[in-house]
Amino acid sequence: MEDRNWQKVDEWMKLYGDRLIRVIYLLINNYHVAEEITQEVFVKAYSNMGSFRGDSSPYTWLYRVALNLSKNHLSRKSRIWFIPFKNVERENRITEPLEDIVISLDINGRVRGCILKLPLIYREVIILYYFEDLKVSEIAQVLEQPEGTVKSKLFRGRELLEDIIRKEGLADGR
Repeated sequence: MEDRNWQKVDEWMKLYGDRLIRVIYLLINNYHVAEEITQEVFVKAYSNMGSFRGDSSPYTWLYRVALNLSKNHLSRKSRIWFIPFKNVERENRITEPLEDIVISLDINGRVRGCILKLPLIYREVIILYYFEDLKVSEIAQVLEQPEGTVKSKLFRGRELLEDIIRKEGLADGR
């Protein structure tokens, strides 16, 4: 049984590992800690395999664990925000002019900084919807909240993010 559990967790690591690191990184803004939390997600998945009833997809279950661990990390640690030296790699970067790359990295970093200024209850919904392409119903499962609550948080999160982006000078006012 243990062998089969490790095989399942290994399969999930291959399927969802990169996505989990990304969503955790977007929540906490520290790549190394995101890697550690992602490892912890899979250790918990293995340890708690018996509690996975299959009511949701493994993807949803793992994201729920990842979000809980991320929230725990944020509540335990005082937050020190920094712009990481190494940004997420993009394919075909070499063909872009250096000036475009620098501008793109600066804008991406500034937008990420704006997202990080959102309260966590809105940040997680924005990240799951826009960066993870989850549907409202899937986010509701991950967060164990009614769809109406998720829709409200998404609406309010968009409003707040728009205000922050305007204040940062990344968009023109209406």
